[in-house]
Amino acid sequence: MSKDLHIFEDPIELLENMWPTPLLRLKIGEDVWAKLEFYNPFSHSIKDRTAWFLFKQALENGANEIVEATSGNLGVALASLSAIFNKKFTSFIPARAPQSFRVMMKVLGAQVIQAGKSTTELLPLVKQYSKSTGALHLDQFRNPLNYMTHYYTTAKEIDEQLEYLNKKPQRIIATAGTGGHLTGIAKYFNEKYGSDVEIVGVQPAEGERIPGIKRQDANSFTNLVKIDRMMDITRNDAIEGIKDVARSTGILIGISAGATVAAYKKLADYKTTVLIFPDDAFKYFMELDDIDSKV
Repeated sequence: MSKDLHIFEDPIELLENMWPTPLLRLKIGEDVWAKLEFYNPFSHSIKDRTAWFLFKQALENGANEIVEATSGNLGVALASLSAIFNKKFTSFIPARAPQSFRVMMKVLGAQVIQAGKSTTELLPLVKQYSKSTGALHLDQFRNPLNYMTHYYTTAKEIDEQLEYLNKKPQRIIATAGTGGHLTGIAKYFNEKYGSDVEIVGVQPAEGERIPGIKRQDANSFTNLVKIDRMMDITRNDAIEGIKDVARSTGILIGISAGATVAAYKKLADYKTTVLIFPDDAFKYFMELDDIDSKV
């Protein structure tokens, strides 16, 4: 009803009309900004964008049930959309995914199946379920809407927000899980600015586990675009990044967001830099429970 006054008739208006999400100047460097994706209303994460684009495609295909393998945030967003549109949603999540995701999806009415160590291990189970039930597999790992979502929305918002500040981006740092938002953002800025914008991807260091992101391989979307460098970050580095932002701005960011901070600290200079903060800390309290030992 009124975007300016934040009054909306339905939750889809709430989602789309709260874009662009905020861009916040951080105190951890000279000219560094954070894209706060936890302002999205359903999963409090960047995955609301992906979920909505994938879900719209499912609606166009007449799907009555959808199924997806997800490590968490996408599943919550899809469960929200399924509740709004009265569709059945079945989510396959890794056994060691944060418990908060399973609880939230069940509250929203989703069927949740936990198995395996990673979403990659779950894909055969998802395909088997889809074949036996007729549920539409959204396939975030291969569907180009995963990255085009961010080409059309997230990247464009960053560009317009910096333009308002009379700035041009010189570096963008984003984590890679499916590689969706990193790829879509890279595609946009590669095409518009070429080598003038450095694109930095962030992945867990070898043998490390950081919720929501994973090491990239030959099948990743990130191979479709020019990524200037891919940085390896440890879980401890990511937690230090969370603390740096919390204790300088009072904002509680998620672990993958902390990983972008850790990457920035290794590169810190005077370049106009945007960090993508995919979500906040509140789903990861169990993951952060030992933070006192790292103070």
